Order: sequence, then structure tokens, then C-alpha cells
Amino acid sequence: MKPRKGRHPAAVRHLELASLIVLAVLVLGVAGYMLIEDMSFTQALYMTVMVVSTVGFTEVEPLGTAGVYFTIFIMVIGVTAMFFFLAVVFEIVLSEYLGDIWGKRRMRSSIDNLRNHYIVCGYGRVGRSVAEELFTQGREFVVIERNPEVFQECVDEGYLGLLGSATDNETLVEAGIMRAVGLVSALRSDADNLYVVLTARTMNPSLLLVARADQPGSEEKLFMVGADRVVSPHQIAGKRMVNILVRPQVCEFIDVGVTGNIPEYQLIEYRVDGTSPVAGMTIAEIGLRERTGVTILAVRGEGATAFSPNPPADTRISRDDVLIMIGTPEQMANFEREQSDWKK
Repeated sequence: MKPRKGRHPAAVRHLELASLIVLAVLVLGVAGYMLIEDMSFTQALYMTVMVVSTVGFTEVEPLGTAGVYFTIFIMVIGVTAMFFFLAVVFEIVLSEYLGDIWGKRRMRSSIDNLRNHYIVCGYGRVGRSVAEELFTQGREFVVIERNPEVFQECVDEGYLGLLGSATDNETLVEAGIMRAVGLVSALRSDADNLYVVLTARTMNPSLLLVARADQPGSEEKLFMVGADRVVSPHQIAGKRMVNILVRPQVCEFIDVGVTGNIPEYQLIEYRVDGTSPVAGMTIAEIGLRERTGVTILAVRGEGATAFSPNPPADTRISRDDVLIMIGTPEQMANFEREQSDWKK
């Protein structure tokens, strides 16, 4: 999914060139008839257009020998220029028509092949930011947007998308909700977000659901119908600004670790599944820092509402625990290799 801007730039350049050539032929023809046959501007323009378009009306006055040869010359280059111009126009029209058909088929095929992807409902300001961040992090996702103009902006960015309403069950199925791992409902209406969360939770109980809420009373309702996380853009913005004022260094530390904009260190989360050999072992027995350099910052057990920060070495790791870890990109690569060895 690489961003792209504009459509058919080569065809547009060809159209500009063809138009300039036709205009040059017209100017040359008018000037030639005015000089060679001493015609008025109107007569010269009439003769030039008639010859170039091959209409075949009678000339405005008998032509001399020089005028006949000039007419043959204008006819040859004029017809060639017109054929080139019409071919370019046909190319643009055909590419627009067939391009839309092939583009929709490619889009559909790409969406059908998605697995463990994310669904972004709504491509407004919030949805656009979500899509940009998912793209930056290399995550596969599909956008659902019902406004045709806004949807076209999404397509022009190179993102996979569906034109339709996220409140429609069929649209969610087309987006691969049964194969997705997460869904962000970033619609402008809290009522629509409520419906999307309820529908998505019913269709895929294991889906990670994040919803947008504008009204204070909507958060509790969204949690009740199945949202895992509820984000209020206004509240988040306010808290964020205060934290930058009060704890600027902490904010910068977290931003660098989470966004990865500066390749110094990264923060990741790791869920211990049933096949992991570390389940039942203590942090000391795992020896993760000694083998990879990655440090475990916090642990949250299954069903726990809070993390246990700076866990001691004798903390026993259980199945479905979530580990928050920090390390440099090189150390994270070591951890990825360690994970591969665990699965063997």
C-alpha cells in the first residue's frame, strides 16, 4: 500500500502535447494562408479548420500553385495531429473506464487476501490519522467510508478501502471482519460508533475494538456493548497538552518508544500464549535480558486491571500474561529470533 497522488499523469502530459501540436498547426495554417493567398484572418482560419478536419467544403477562393502545395502540407500534418489528439483522448477515456473496473477488482482481491488485518471505520480527521499511523507501522488495514469524495481521497492515498456504511453488516463482511484482529470505529456519530461496536462484537467476539466517543456519556455505553478501548479525542488532546507542560521529558520518552520515529529504542507488548515455553517460568529463569538485551518493564496477568511495573526477578510468568518490554532495534531483533526458537 504505497501512497500515490493523481491519476494518469502520462496521459495528461500527452494530452497537453497533442493540444499544443494542434494549436501550432492552426496557427501555422492561418499565418500561411494570410501570407501566401492574402486571405483575411477569418478566411484563413476557415480554410485551416476545413483542411485539418477533412470536412471537404469548397475553398473560399481559388488557390494558386503555392496555396495548393501549402494546403497539402497542412492537410498531412493536420490530420496527423488530429489523429494523435483523438488517440490521446480515447486513451484517457478508456483508461478511466477500464481503470475503475480493474481497480475495483484489484481492490476486492487484495481485501479478500487480507488476514489478521485492521478495519478503520470512517475516513474523517480521526480515521485519516489512524490510517496514516497504521501505514507508518506497516500494518495491513482496510478503510470503510460512505462519502464518495472522501473515499476517493482514501483511494488516492493508496489505501485499501470500501465505499459503504460501516453500520451495514454486509460491508463489514466484505472488509473481512471475521479474519481481522482489530477494528477502529472513528465515525462522527456516537450512535453510529455504538452500533458498529455492537455489530462487530457479535460477528467476531475475539476482535479488539477501539471506538471514538465525543460525548462524555457515550464512553460507558460503548464499553457496555463490547468496546475494549474508548478514546475521546477532546479529552486525550487536553490530557496530552497538560502532560507536555508538566512532564515533557516523560512524554518525549514514551513518544519515541511508541512511534519509533527515532531509532534509539522501542516499546513493545508480548502476550504469552499457550505454546510459549516461558509460561510457568520466572523472569530470572527466562533470562531474557541476558540473552537478548530486552528489559521487561511491566507485567499484567490475565484478568488484571493494572500492570505490575518493574517486576522482580522471581515474578512467575503465566499463560496469557502481557509483557511490556523495551530495547533497541537490535535487541528487539534478538528477541524476534528468540521467539522463533521458542516455536521450534
